[in-house]
Order: sequence, then C-alpha cells, then structure tokens
Amino acid sequence: MVERFIEQYPIIQAASRDPRIKKDMDRDRLLRVYDDDMSKCEDFVDTMRVLYTSTLAVSAERSATVGQILPILDKLRAKFEVKDEDSAFKKAIKEKVWADLSHRYTEETNKELLLFLEEATALDPHFKGKIQDEAVWTRLENEAVALFAGDKIGEVTQQEGKGRKEQQEGEEVSEGEEMPEAPEKRKKKLSALGELFQDQDQEVLLQSEIDTQAPSLAEKAKNELLIYQRFPAVLSSVHPFLWWWQKRDQMPLLASLAKKYLCVQASSTPSERVLSTAGDTVSVERARLLPEKVDMLVFLKNNG
Repeated sequence: MVERFIEQYPIIQAASRDPRIKKDMDRDRLLRVYDDDMSKCEDFVDTMRVLYTSTLAVSAERSATVGQILPILDKLRAKFEVKDEDSAFKKAIKEKVWADLSHRYTEETNKELLLFLEEATALDPHFKGKIQDEAVWTRLENEAVALFAGDKIGEVTQQEGKGRKEQQEGEEVSEGEEMPEAPEKRKKKLSALGELFQDQDQEVLLQSEIDTQAPSLAEKAKNELLIYQRFPAVLSSVHPFLWWWQKRDQMPLLASLAKKYLCVQASSTPSERVLSTAGDTVSVERARLLPEKVDMLVFLKNNG
C-alpha cells in the first residue's frame, strides 16, 4: 500500500496545486502531502503490520487454537517495545497499542483466563518450550488425573447401572423357575512340600503382585509429561490436533487433556462467521427450511 502511495505522490501533489480544481482557494493554503507525512505513513504501516498478521492468525478457522494467544502476545510485546531510534510518532503508536493489549491479559484483570492460557500453551506442541513455570505443569498433571478419574467413574456408573438392570430382570423371573446354581470352585490340594512351605509361598505371591501392580494415575501423568517435554518443538505448519492424534497411544492421558484445551478457538471470529452464514441462509423468503436442512447448508458453506 505504501509503495502505491509513493508512486502516486507526484500526481496527487500536482492535482492539489492545479487551479482548475481548486479555483476558489489560495494555492498556498491547499493541504499538501509533505515528506514528513510520507515518513509517518511508512512508520505506521511498519509498526502495525505485525498486528494485522496476528489478527489473521487468531481469526483462522482450521488451526487457530487458544494455545497460540500467549506466544503471539510475546511477539507483539517484542515488536511494540520502544527503541531509541524510533521517531516520536512511532513511539506514540507503540505505547498506545501495547498499553491497550497488555491491560487485557494481566493477573489483575483476568487471572483465571491467564492460567487457562498458560495451560493451553503448554499443551500446544509448537510452544510448550515457552512454559518454564513448574506450577503450570503441576496443574496439568492434576487436571489429567482428574479427567481420567472422572471418565473411570462414568464407566463404573454405567456398569453399575447395567448390573442393576440385569439384577432387576433376574428378580422378575417367575417363582416357579429355579435359577441355576453356580458351580463351587474346588480347592486345589497342596503337595507335601507346598503344605510345608505354604507361608513362604504366600509371601512370594504377595511380592509378585506388588511388583506387577500398575502405576497410579499420578505416576502415569507424571511419566507422560516427562515424555512430552522431551519431544522437540514442531513446525508451525503441523496441526496440533494431528500431532496429538499420532501420539495418543504413547500419551493417552495428555492426549485427552489436550483435546479439551485445544478445541477452544483463539477468537470468536469463526463462530461469528457461522452466525452470519446462518443469517444469510435463513431469510424471509426461506423461512420454511427445516432445521436439519439449515444445519447442512451452514456446514457446507463454512467447510466448502
């Protein structure tokens, strides 16, 4: 944009001085574009270009996740840092823009949001190396354990419900029918040596059960975090969901937790796009569309 403006600069200047265009105005009072104005335009474009690129990144639909927000803010912080060689105009832009951005992501204004963003950034394979605070990894470990324990409780509840249903069906059997008795397990007869060293055999069996006991959920989560932290960072072109899908067998707890965090969009732009599409699809002329039809049309429009 600046390059085109520079090319048109002589034409604009000549037109502004043409008395045929501004006959009733004094030539010296015409508003002209000076070299200082051109320099300010260049400074403005150079300073705000990174903000434009960041807006495009967080407004994307397919790969913009909430784990990208803090790394993008770090980029913006470095870009809007005031330097000695900056002009007064450029310094004013940087100070104004960064004052507004930094106020939105501080512990005083949004502590819970900041904690959530830190955890989401840690679970993004692109930016996990930026999280050095051990408290973040401890929170993720606890979250993974709680999430997996909640899933297990749900499975147990379903099994208990199924068991109660089977029990009720069994109780509905008529009194004339006899339920088959379960065969009794016969106790294995010990040999003379086995009977003599029975206490020692029990100790061996107990120790074997302890050695083969599966690690606890906390130990599993800690081990998965160690494995995850050893992985090198991935390129920005790799989708985080695809990366976790490929590692789901190796780190099942963290993969489930990452799906919970990274499914959150980085901005509300995609959802607003869907609402706009729905508004264009359902109109007064098309008010008799079935809800299922509307869902399909909106889906095809936004994923075409």
